[in-house]
Amino acid sequence: MIQNHTFKAKFTTKIELRQAKSSETNKNSPELSIIYIHGLFSDPWGRKPEEVKSFCEKHNLGFCRFELAGHGSDKDNYENIDFDVWKNQVLEVIDEIVDGDIVMVGSSLGGWLSLIAAKERPERVKGVVGMAAAPDFTFDIEQYIFTAEQKAEMKESGKLLFPMKDFTYIFTSKIFDTARDNLLLQGTLPITCPVHLLQGSEDKNVLPDKPFKIMKCLSSDDVVVKIIKGGNHRLGRDEDIKEMEQSLTSLLKL
Repeated sequence: MIQNHTFKAKFTTKIELRQAKSSETNKNSPELSIIYIHGLFSDPWGRKPEEVKSFCEKHNLGFCRFELAGHGSDKDNYENIDFDVWKNQVLEVIDEIVDGDIVMVGSSLGGWLSLIAAKERPERVKGVVGMAAAPDFTFDIEQYIFTAEQKAEMKESGKLLFPMKDFTYIFTSKIFDTARDNLLLQGTLPITCPVHLLQGSEDKNVLPDKPFKIMKCLSSDDVVVKIIKGGNHRLGRDEDIKEMEQSLTSLLKL
């Protein structure tokens, strides 16, 4: 059931929690859940999370999805939040809402947050599936994309409109400044659980070499990179969903 939840950071967003049904004959532990984390300027109600929910229902797994602060029903608060709010939301869900072992599925920004969850809660997070995972994207944009004029504008006004091929993003100093303390790819990333990274060959937001950079940093010996021909940043086609489900099946040994 979808309901409102007020997080410790005082932002209220919608959340859905589905507990697995206990069964003596079910080979899957009812204490294993999948948490889905959506991307920037997206929400957890689209096709990918719906397919993850269906997968969980089919295999009797717990499932949780929620809106990051400043998104969905809380979108009017976007310019009031920072990266740490999102990070703490994810950790709060793991610590206080979802029981048992967890596999994270994260899209874009959600992939970054999923990797942070695996790093911060290694005893709980047993696997990660990153869909166009974008850890450190703020660093990449600042270092390689922003012009001097754009940097000056964001410093002066605290935000910047950033048009891309099919969407105009709003970047804020609050997000970029706090994201610097949450970068993952500056050295060894102490994550030892299995990680699957799915990347579209036609992604215009995240370059196809990103998953290989992530893989290089990961401590885990169980890392799979899938470059999906023709896939874009959304990875919402039938073939993209199929690859996601195959990764979940492999991680969970179903």
